[in-house]
Amino acid sequence: MGTNEIRLKTIEMADKVYEILKLVEDGFLKNKMEFLTVALQEEEDVNRMERALTEDIMALSKTGADKNELSVLAQTAEMLERMGDEATGLIERIEVKVSEKLLFSEDAVKEFNEIYGAMKESVDWMREFLRTKAAGLKPRVVDNGFRVKELVESYRKEHADRLVRGLCTPMGANMYFDMLDFTGNLARHASNIVKLG
Repeated sequence: MGTNEIRLKTIEMADKVYEILKLVEDGFLKNKMEFLTVALQEEEDVNRMERALTEDIMALSKTGADKNELSVLAQTAEMLERMGDEATGLIERIEVKVSEKLLFSEDAVKEFNEIYGAMKESVDWMREFLRTKAAGLKPRVVDNGFRVKELVESYRKEHADRLVRGLCTPMGANMYFDMLDFTGNLARHASNIVKLG
């Protein structure tokens, strides 16, 4: 297996992460565990893909292949695996929300959907960057990552204000804060991946 095949496999991995994010979104919006169960199964696939890619990269490094390119591919695979971990954190929080019948306010749902949608844009552009290496996509992903970070910080403060005013429960607030953080981390990983290329 050569670097081109490994690059294609990292793109497959990025596509799998994006599919997981769509399932997580469905689980949140539809309040249904079945979407989350499938997402967890898909995340196991991401873990297996990362292990296999790392083995392929290690084997290829012994053949005189370009070490810099292999390093970028290894870091990309590792960050994609981390994105799967962040998605798992989201899934676990949404599962608690569903099983405990926690209700988020309309404002909280609107805010989360806005941040999640912006993060998915970053991930989608990152996938396109991995496919095409189009230079214009890199600043778009990075700038959008900063936008997601600012939204997370702003909405954490707004939600803390709602908690203090008694508009949500402490448990619901903790789930919401974690969900914001995991979403922000996903956008950050997408930015880090394009910075490698």
